Amino acid sequence: MSITEIDSNGKVLLPLGLRYELDLNEGDMLAVDQLGDGTIILKKPAKKIRTKRGERTLQM
Repeated sequence: MSITEIDSNGKVLLPLGLRYELDLNEGDMLAVDQLGDGTIILKKPAKKIRTKRGERTLQM
């Protein structure tokens, strides 16, 4: 487990190793959810791509 802080703009810095492991890059979107016990969940949402057959979803 890593400890991080929230800056004055409300931004949270994710540890570099975690960003590499999850292939998170600048501009990526994260889904945020909160459990009843105060746990915060960040999840990389599925990506949608366009193909000749229409829009498809890729699970991350």
